[in-house]
Amino acid sequence: MAPEAPDPQSLKSWHDAFQYPIPTVRRVEQELRRDIASNKEKLRALVGMRYRDLVGTAETIVAMNRDIQDVETVLADVGRRCNPRLVERKHVHGRQIKCGDVEKDADKHAFGAQLALLHRCTTSITRLLRRRASLLLISKILVVSRLLHKTLSQHESVPPFLDDLRNQLASLRRTLLKRIEKRLASTGATEDNIIESLAAYCLATSSSSDDAIHHFHQVRLDVIASQFDLSRENIPKALQLFVRTLQASKVLRHRQFSDVLSKLKARPILADPEIRSLDGLEVEVLGRWVAPDVKNFTPWIKLSELNRTDGVDSIKDWSLQAFEKFAEGCEKDLAHSNDFSELLSLRTATIELWLSSWGSTIIHGSLDVLERLRKIFNDQLSRILKVQALSLEEVGGRACSIVLDWEKKEHESVGSLWDGDLIVAEYSNGAQTFKQTVADRLLGRDEDVSTVLVTYKAWLTSIQEVNESIVSLRRMRWTDILVGGEVEDEDIDITPRLNEDDPRLLSDALHSAVRESFNNLQTSFSSAFKSFGSSHSSEKATFLLRLIRLVRRDIPARFVAADFVFSSDIVPELQKLLASEAVAKAGSLKMLPSSKTHPQTGKAKMVPGRSLWEGNPAVPVQPSASTFKFLRRLTSTMDTCGSDLWDPSTVQALKQALKKELETAIASSLDDLESPDSPSKAETNDEEPATKGDKDQEKKPVEYNAESQVEALRDWKMQLFFDSLYLSRMLGEQYQLADVVARAQKSADPSAEAVETIRQSANEYWARTELLFGLLAEH
Repeated sequence: MAPEAPDPQSLKSWHDAFQYPIPTVRRVEQELRRDIASNKEKLRALVGMRYRDLVGTAETIVAMNRDIQDVETVLADVGRRCNPRLVERKHVHGRQIKCGDVEKDADKHAFGAQLALLHRCTTSITRLLRRRASLLLISKILVVSRLLHKTLSQHESVPPFLDDLRNQLASLRRTLLKRIEKRLASTGATEDNIIESLAAYCLATSSSSDDAIHHFHQVRLDVIASQFDLSRENIPKALQLFVRTLQASKVLRHRQFSDVLSKLKARPILADPEIRSLDGLEVEVLGRWVAPDVKNFTPWIKLSELNRTDGVDSIKDWSLQAFEKFAEGCEKDLAHSNDFSELLSLRTATIELWLSSWGSTIIHGSLDVLERLRKIFNDQLSRILKVQALSLEEVGGRACSIVLDWEKKEHESVGSLWDGDLIVAEYSNGAQTFKQTVADRLLGRDEDVSTVLVTYKAWLTSIQEVNESIVSLRRMRWTDILVGGEVEDEDIDITPRLNEDDPRLLSDALHSAVRESFNNLQTSFSSAFKSFGSSHSSEKATFLLRLIRLVRRDIPARFVAADFVFSSDIVPELQKLLASEAVAKAGSLKMLPSSKTHPQTGKAKMVPGRSLWEGNPAVPVQPSASTFKFLRRLTSTMDTCGSDLWDPSTVQALKQALKKELETAIASSLDDLESPDSPSKAETNDEEPATKGDKDQEKKPVEYNAESQVEALRDWKMQLFFDSLYLSRMLGEQYQLADVVARAQKSADPSAEAVETIRQSANEYWARTELLFGLLAEH
């Protein structure tokens, strides 16, 4: 049982906390977190009581500081450009005005002063726009200009200059609105900049606060949609703009924006210190002639009547609309991407951005946003995985193309390991060229096979890279991003969704696509096999067998079923085709000479190697020369086809075809020995040839030695029996020549002891000589 948790107040450092067991440390952590949350609420309650007063005081201090700086600037400028005569004239003129010494046509002077002030306003707006000054100040001057133009346009005689000023004001207003939209659209705009820009928008367009916020949302929505037209790499940037818009909307719906607008309604615009202190306007001089409607104009801006709950609901409504547009643009943009690693990086950046703003953003549903982001990226990643896996069809297409165009081009053989060109091969750089040549010849990788194999290797590499990328998703630490964020529902665990569910979904999609790709490749190889035709069938079979073997060799075992065997339906047919061709090229086995008697003496021919027989009675101890030569021809043919082709299954197919050939040859030889015209049963009328000097002498019949003929015939049968056992041992237990061996034994009729001796001798001789026929030896 874990000891009781210590009082967190009694801990002097964090080292002391870790002297206790982990459960105790966790309880200490929970108590500390509860204390922090409690202190945070207390602090909020304490600060909230005087928050407005503190904000007002801070703004007053900032305004005082700004006014002091302006005064210092003006005084310094006055000191530099002080003209005593001009000051004296202004003083005299001011005394004349106060004393009532004015000209009689005051209307004329008032019109001129207001026109001059309007012209100065347009000039000041142009200068401030060029200097990128405060947009709110520019909007104030624009409002004054609009009022002045309205007043002057009601005069009886309007000069053409007023129309020019009107056009200038319209152009400046458009420039101001564009500048406001540009600032609102900027991702780097601060909350103060946004509030100032929206206040300027309210003045310039006579809009309410709700209209200004709606305009702000529309500008941001258009910018979010435009990000997808530039590049898919702007997806995180678009999401960041979406998040910052929501965070700014939270501020706009609070008192700060309303307070700024309320200050604009507190006094006439011409009484604003910023307007009166602006260089170039001369409001203090020309303002005396301004009409009362302009002089006393105070802007009226309708403030939002939404309470806090309604304001939050309006933000959530916009977030739902904006996120739907973001999701649509994201899906449309990502649909053209085929780079898995690039899309994976975008996924990581996008989800990291959202998780980092999880607790500080008012939105329609944080978890819904996360799930939608996961679905968007998982769908596109799965699509790319399928496209990338199905690109294996290119391997099947190349193989089919080579088979169909086989007769149209020359095909060089892979060569032998013992060719002379290997002696002069390049051995520099670690003998890479030499080793590659040896490997190609050993595995039968000729030009045709290498062409297809390069594509297959590139596909395997891409699949391996993609799989490693998926595995790396499980190692990402999303919890580090959520540290410090306030999650709405503490029961929501983000890590299993991102570190387990998503990698498992992508891994399943990859496995499914790879299995489908290999099934399609099997179909392509089957189509290539069906298009062989009658010419060069063995060469085509060799090409396909090598390809299938190399594909099986590097097939990713983790992506296919354990019992999956690639192209298992056509491999036996290809092996039979190759085996039949090899047996046909080796020629037929002739175990008996064409003539079993000497043409001159008429005596039966002696079995070759009869003198080497051993035992009593003597029995053969080695196969006949024709049998040995036949096996040598057969292995030479197999080596010519390619030694890499003869794996155990192909050798078994060869032995199956060879069994039929051997049974036919042995049965034919037995039929020949047992035929009625054999030397043991037919009498011979052959005569001894006459000597050269006695051509006219009558030929004398040669006495026929029946016993010698029977003995020779029996020797042939004994040798045939030995060869049958030897060949049967070569074929292995699966393809025993049981029938012909039994018939040869019955025809030779040896004793039981001789039969056992011959069997043992045949087995021993094959054990000594099987390496001479290495491709036929049991593996």
